[in-house]
Amino acid sequence: MYLMGLMRNDGLLLVYISLISCPLILLIQLSLTSAFVCSGGICDRPQRQLLLCAAKRNEDTKEDKNDLLNKHSRLCLAPMMDYTNQHFRAMVRLVSSNTLAYTEMVAADELLGEKTDRNVKRATIPEGPSVLQLGGNDAPQLYNCAKIYSKLSQKVNHNCEYIALNLNCGCPSPSVSGKRCFGAALMKDPKHVTKLVRAMHDGAEGKIPITVKCRIGVHDNNGKTPFSIRSYDKISEKKEYEQLRSFIDEIASDGIVTNFQIHARIAVLGGLLSPADNRRIPPLKYEYVYRLADQYPDLNFVLNGGIQSLSQGKEELDGNKSLAGVMVGRALCADPWGFSFADELIYGDTNIDQVHQHHMCANRRELLETYGRHADFEESRNDPVAIRRSLVAACAHLFAGEPNAKQFRRELDEISTRPMRLQRETRAKVWSRIAGGSGGSTTSLASAFSSLTRPADGGWDDIQASDSPDAVAAIGWDDIQAIDDKTKWDENEPPLSELIFEAAQRNFGDNVLSSSRKESYDKRVWEEEQARLRIAKGHPILSTVRSRNEKDCAVSGGVVDGWFKKMD
Repeated sequence: MYLMGLMRNDGLLLVYISLISCPLILLIQLSLTSAFVCSGGICDRPQRQLLLCAAKRNEDTKEDKNDLLNKHSRLCLAPMMDYTNQHFRAMVRLVSSNTLAYTEMVAADELLGEKTDRNVKRATIPEGPSVLQLGGNDAPQLYNCAKIYSKLSQKVNHNCEYIALNLNCGCPSPSVSGKRCFGAALMKDPKHVTKLVRAMHDGAEGKIPITVKCRIGVHDNNGKTPFSIRSYDKISEKKEYEQLRSFIDEIASDGIVTNFQIHARIAVLGGLLSPADNRRIPPLKYEYVYRLADQYPDLNFVLNGGIQSLSQGKEELDGNKSLAGVMVGRALCADPWGFSFADELIYGDTNIDQVHQHHMCANRRELLETYGRHADFEESRNDPVAIRRSLVAACAHLFAGEPNAKQFRRELDEISTRPMRLQRETRAKVWSRIAGGSGGSTTSLASAFSSLTRPADGGWDDIQASDSPDAVAAIGWDDIQAIDDKTKWDENEPPLSELIFEAAQRNFGDNVLSSSRKESYDKRVWEEEQARLRIAKGHPILSTVRSRNEKDCAVSGGVVDGWFKKMD
């Protein structure tokens, strides 16, 4: 199905053409498009293409999605809990139209229990090429999850554009691979993994590719013997590689999974290493992934682990033509603009998605303006107290490595806590007025309200008129909270987009805000080369871009910094 729309700047739909033979479908699609545009969900001309983009993605066949998966796998944003949420992915989409973005892992049992998911929401920026990662070890649960997303992908108003579903077989966290027995723990039972991917395939009715993210192996001695590099070095690499090959052979045996993302380290289970140590202590063995890519030409392998910059990713791809791509996690979170030249460097100009290209930003000034509209839209339909932190954190490291980057993050930290502070101040005023009118104390009133259920309509006038604790108690704690929600924002409170942009303007000159993707990339390549030269001369400096970013990003005690520190 081919969709095309022409919109006026005021949002009115002028022309809508669809090469569909059925007039009824055309009428339905026209109604959906008009309703969506008029609803205010889309706030500028490029964003009005969101619905058209989602519709096109959702009509792709499995073969089309496989082609898209293989094309966009050249550079992948790794799935990371609390980081690759919809807001960070929206920001990444403004940086690159082609990078394949993986969602945070969605646990199957939690998804089915809530009957909803934060990864499927109407947004102002297209999801673009992305993969939904699921976690679980129960085949029926994964079947139902895949079925849910398969149905959602048929509804254009949900913008569920995922081009693949991914099974997490690589997370070493004790809370995942321990008690819940999935993630990296699944690598110990390849036959069970085969059943799980079959269930996902069947749940999606075979309409969407299924992929697997895993490690090169697992070490689990039930916590009896501490893990050490010395003991690990004694393990036969031939045996270790053959075990990995056996895992790949089993998973790929029925032809469902043809795409693997492999973190080139073992996962140390049983609580012997923390998740952070599991990313640092086990040595990287890229050669295993290289060999798999050479020995299985009909399968696609994406290398994950230790990729610290865009130039390093390019070097890996150029040096190993058998690789389908590279996957980057924390380095991309720590310096997203450092990967802004990816579409030109990794994919080439001719491959840029024409729909998502409208959302790509030439510089960080444009990015902040576009992302600001997304942030304002999200706050308009959600509680700022609950959502502000993740919205701000998504753009906290756009200026990594620049002078005043630390001060910028400090200001963002203040911005991210602003709604909470205003709510507390308003709540204190509410309690003070209640206590003043009733002759009681705020402490005693709060204690009285805590056990109440929501009564019939109560209001601010009722509270002001109260002259006794009993009269106030009749209004109810829930109504007090509702009053807080209505009065916590001052009419003069500036929108989030304005706060973020003003913070950037205070800390960075026009040369930084307006520097192009190519200029920023050239600067980073120069910095990496200077670092290598200093190391060669024996200077004790940080040897990688990531280390530089870690040092620069140490803002002690802040909310935004806490978001970054969790990555280590």
